[in-house]
Amino acid sequence: MTDIKQLKDELKETLDNKIVAEILIFIGYEITRDYKFANDRSFSISRNGYIKDFGATGFAGDIFDFIMQEKNLPLPKAIKFVADCLGVKYE
Repeated sequence: MTDIKQLKDELKETLDNKIVAEILIFIGYEITRDYKFANDRSFSISRNGYIKDFGATGFAGDIFDFIMQEKNLPLPKAIKFVADCLGVKYE
């Protein structure tokens, strides 16, 4: 059985800006070719998948932090949400 920390570590190894963008598109965000949020260009996704808002909110974090904030989920559920988006099986 995979514990939640191990699952997060395994997922983080695969995350880059392309995969993070695909997850965000899957959940309804429009992402531009230069890895910015179409509706708020101050948000961008770095090569390692880190999301940063250079504007008013000042948000900075990984996809798990973003999902926690946007979906109002605790970390374990955000990790499972990302795993589900990527089709990763866990117990």
